[in-house]
Amino acid sequence: MKSTPLHEAIPTVLPAIPPNVDTVRALCHDLRQPLAAILLLAGAHGGEVLRRLDGILNQAQWLSDMVEGVIGDTADDRPINVDVVNLASRCVLRALPTADCEIEFIGPDRAMAVTAPVALGRAISCVLDNAVRASGPGGQVTVDVTAKVHEITIQVIDDGPGLGYVPIHNSLGLTITRALVSACGGGFELEPGNARGMTARIVLPDLGSKAAAS
Repeated sequence: MKSTPLHEAIPTVLPAIPPNVDTVRALCHDLRQPLAAILLLAGAHGGEVLRRLDGILNQAQWLSDMVEGVIGDTADDRPINVDVVNLASRCVLRALPTADCEIEFIGPDRAMAVTAPVALGRAISCVLDNAVRASGPGGQVTVDVTAKVHEITIQVIDDGPGLGYVPIHNSLGLTITRALVSACGGGFELEPGNARGMTARIVLPDLGSKAAAS
């Protein structure tokens, strides 16, 4: 499957979700995982109470960021300097409470890009949620951030039976992901894994290439 071509310049305002995807439906899709995590953390018994409360606060803040990014005063989600490593690692931390598989995160100390942070966070969370579902109990998901010359790549790799075994409603997540990554000035592609599973790849121009383009 071909990836979306990288744009030479990132837009100053986040484009809307395409007309064939209802914005509210897309938002509701992305709210499901953090809401499930909040319910799980709130209903858990034993363990460290303060740690669970921190997890609930983290998920609630992400819910607020997404809602504000769509219907609030910051609905344009303007591109800013973003440490993609930090952003992707936070997506992994939010996914852990509801994951029944192992999630490994690999990345350098930092990788800077000018991008829309809420849109990129939603895109990573969408493909990560699909990967966790496809991998299934006892499976393995790897989130790998690499910084190369003029680009930053975020790969979400699962070892499961693949997206064909994920419930059909999750195809909406891939449509949303493509739109969000495009809004970030990046490219998105899916390809089969080496043995099984799938690899979802998001490619962004790095901060240096944007400065050169401007």
